[in-house]
Amino acid sequence: KYRSNSNMKIANTLSLILGSVLLIISFQWIFMPASAAESLNMIFLDGEGRNTQIRDFTALFLGTSSLCFLSFFTKKYEFIFSCGLFYLFAAIFSILSTNHGAIITYSSLVSEIVFTLMAFTAAFLYKSSNL
Repeated sequence: KYRSNSNMKIANTLSLILGSVLLIISFQWIFMPASAAESLNMIFLDGEGRNTQIRDFTALFLGTSSLCFLSFFTKKYEFIFSCGLFYLFAAIFSILSTNHGAIITYSSLVSEIVFTLMAFTAAFLYKSSNL
């Protein structure tokens, strides 16, 4: 019983921290998109490219933040596990992008790996606590 409570507390903490970080990033894309792009070493695009850039990054960060908070409130591991999949895929495709001449941004890659590990750890702890 104690271990289950401890696991749930850790899972809740990971969900809240990750969800909050992702929410802050999404707010940056909503309210200060030029600085959000700069923080990722990106050029802030013009025209339709800017629309796509703001829309896609805001959707990614706000959507994954929502998944973290859904896990926190429902105690269901599936939500935060899904969040982790997004960042796992981002990390994989960051590496695979080098096949197309892209340069890996290691700070982003490390963030993606950390986000993945936080999400998967929380998912594991939620699932093991609900057994």
